[in-house]
Amino acid sequence: MQYTQEELVQRLKTNAVVRQNGIEKIDKGIPFYENKKGMDPRVKQLMLDEESTKLKKPIELADLEEIRSSGGFKNADLSQGIRTENRNIFQEDSTLRVRVYNRGEEKKPAIVYYHGGGFFEGDMDVVENPCKLLAQETGAVVISVEYRLAPEFPYAAGLTDCLEAVRYVYDFADELSIDREVIGLVGDSVGGNLALGVNHLSTGEPWTISYLGLLYPLVDLSDFSGEKWNMAAYDFSEDEALIRRELINMRQSLFFIQSLYLDDLEQAISPLVSPVLSEVKQNIPPVTIITAEFDYLKVQGTEFARQIADAAVPVRHIEYKGMDHAFVEKLGYYPQAADAISEISRHFKETVY
Repeated sequence: MQYTQEELVQRLKTNAVVRQNGIEKIDKGIPFYENKKGMDPRVKQLMLDEESTKLKKPIELADLEEIRSSGGFKNADLSQGIRTENRNIFQEDSTLRVRVYNRGEEKKPAIVYYHGGGFFEGDMDVVENPCKLLAQETGAVVISVEYRLAPEFPYAAGLTDCLEAVRYVYDFADELSIDREVIGLVGDSVGGNLALGVNHLSTGEPWTISYLGLLYPLVDLSDFSGEKWNMAAYDFSEDEALIRRELINMRQSLFFIQSLYLDDLEQAISPLVSPVLSEVKQNIPPVTIITAEFDYLKVQGTEFARQIADAAVPVRHIEYKGMDHAFVEKLGYYPQAADAISEISRHFKETVY
């Protein structure tokens, strides 16, 4: 039976399983196949498709140009009438591009969005439609940031750009029709890493970060020993070959990310690079952490959720069964993408309004 996107998204909203184990954990099964093991059929189909799997191998430097030119998945615009404008932030040695969504006449909360892409790819266009939907669902002004990328600009150039984008939002809040007292940060994959870094660096700044939304975040760029991560965290009762390939490829690709992003391997243990290693987590605002069942970063995200809950930080952890990494980029194809944005929007509104 074929279901519409609306039916699938509604199913996700009404069939979540809440588990309490010292933290609010919400498991969302594959819509209409909640008891199914293995990958969501849509994920499996994309993985089996020749075009989508030609780079399903550990990333190498020779792949960099092809990956950057691919433009990402052609996702869908599920919003209606969201105003969009591009702006430039002129810095001493560079110009930072940002895109502003949903600016109006009355003041609204702000959400600064950091895209993923392993610190070496991605741009504002890839997350255009997720940002539009986030603006519509939250009613906030969303600012997407096109930070500098490695290896041309290794750590901490991109993180500096992300911090300066928040400074711009705060300094020009009146012009942007933003309530400078309510600024949230949302990021996917390494964008979540950057959001945590910006929150860390915001201590002592005139603004306060009110909320964090982390979509399958990279929170540990130091763990390559396998002591914390292992295959036992995953269910291989169905689709074992595909799942193992996905996990192994991503694990190997993290070595590549580390080599591009960091000039010195000792930087990997900095809390600005591996937030899971930070000894101070009490300064983190309320957080939504989204993980995917068959994502290599799931183990990191789950551990980080436990740590910040232990630090008495309000955290909501949602795991999407059958999903792989970066699924929000498939907005309009994976119903879980729209639902994840809806969940972050709901928690943001509950937190700041």
